[in-house]
Amino acid sequence: AARRDAVAARRHVYGDPRTLYGRGGGVFGLARLVDRLMDAWMGDATLNANAKVARWHGAGMREGFKFLVTQLVCYLAGGPQRYTGRPMDACHKHLNISEAEWRAFMAIFGDVCGECGLAAADADDLAALMTSMEDECVVRPGERARADPGPWRPGGGTVYGRCGGVYPLALFCDR
Repeated sequence: AARRDAVAARRHVYGDPRTLYGRGGGVFGLARLVDRLMDAWMGDATLNANAKVARWHGAGMREGFKFLVTQLVCYLAGGPQRYTGRPMDACHKHLNISEAEWRAFMAIFGDVCGECGLAAADADDLAALMTSMEDECVVRPGERARADPGPWRPGGGTVYGRCGGVYPLALFCDR
């Protein structure tokens, strides 16, 4: 029973090697990938040429972004994590992301997957998951960008809510 529990705990963290989550190295491997991706995306001149994107990149929320994107990638890859952020359209459509910016974003994604040594088939599978969110992120010609929803603040009397939610807590943990 103890061995079975240890195997289950290991798979929870590192994933079943037959899944994309497991082939990506589980939470640690995918978090490492996301960390590199976020640094590359946030430092990219093409993406930051969009003033709305640059403002969010410079808003001191890098650690919270990394946490939420790690949750999302792990979840989409078949891991046990659950994405707790806003819906993709709610957190991206106000940024007025163009199709050209999306292509630059995905090119960086491919480059970083290669730098991180991800197998081509696994990188393709992750890219397909990212591409599935394109319509929720990109503002197409003729479509209007939404109003900026502003920072999300959890309510309630929990410690999480009193601390301000994911962004300040992720910053605290990073520091």
